[in-house]
Amino acid sequence: MAASDIVLNVVFYVFAAGAIGGAVMVATSRNIVRSAFSLLAVLFSVAALYAIMKADFLAAAQILIYVGGILVLIIFAVMLTHRITDVNVSNDSTPGPAAVFAVFCLFIALGIAVLFTWRWEREPRPEPARAGATDVLLLQYQADGRTGLRKGGATHEDRVVLAVRAPRVADGVRVEFEVSAPGLKEPRKLPARFSKGEARAEVKDLPVDDPKTVKEKENHVHWRATLRETETGTPTDAEVDFLVYNGVTEPAALALAGPYLFAFEVVSVLLLAALVGAAFLARKEVKEA
Repeated sequence: MAASDIVLNVVFYVFAAGAIGGAVMVATSRNIVRSAFSLLAVLFSVAALYAIMKADFLAAAQILIYVGGILVLIIFAVMLTHRITDVNVSNDSTPGPAAVFAVFCLFIALGIAVLFTWRWEREPRPEPARAGATDVLLLQYQADGRTGLRKGGATHEDRVVLAVRAPRVADGVRVEFEVSAPGLKEPRKLPARFSKGEARAEVKDLPVDDPKTVKEKENHVHWRATLRETETGTPTDAEVDFLVYNGVTEPAALALAGPYLFAFEVVSVLLLAALVGAAFLARKEVKEA
């Protein structure tokens, strides 16, 4: 493991520990002000984790929206209401069954948001193809080699991992990946060999373009694989492509306005409940009329 990877892992675990420790302080502290500042540490740690994962847009949104907006609002609500003690409550509280029903509906909404609004799958969807008389599956991954990249999907780094899966192909069979992109003067060829039914190759130094200045069709990167069972080899019939984007602002914005919109709105309801709860707990005493 390189020194940079070690430093990155250490920084990741430090901020992860800070997020967990701050969350524990939020739940266990008896002082509402300390809980609010512990929440500040949690949100900053989460923003740092986003930055480590190269999600700069999400890190900035985390700081601007949650730290600069929501948390400051909660702290102001605590500061402005903690000395309000002589309050006459003229309206009755919401009946218990109605409150339980509202919480149950919110729980159902959260469950729908987590389970059905998006597929939480890391394995890519394979593209079936044929290499001569052999059925193969073409797959592509992000730079980590584990997170799947769907056909036509966007990757935000300058390298990806290509794979051909064929359980019936013997180990040692040669495979040649051919990658073509608008920024490449000529197709790039990468050799590989089958091992345990799969052959992989890593494409490095891909030309990364800005989606604001380059048309989407011009930004596609295509690749195909050729099985060299004989001297001539048999190319696959299908091509697989993906996009290489510089930055995550546009994909994150489309995701928040698309499949994650419902989850985003449900979280806003939870934050509103947290604000009301913080103002309620800050009161020292409430007298009923």
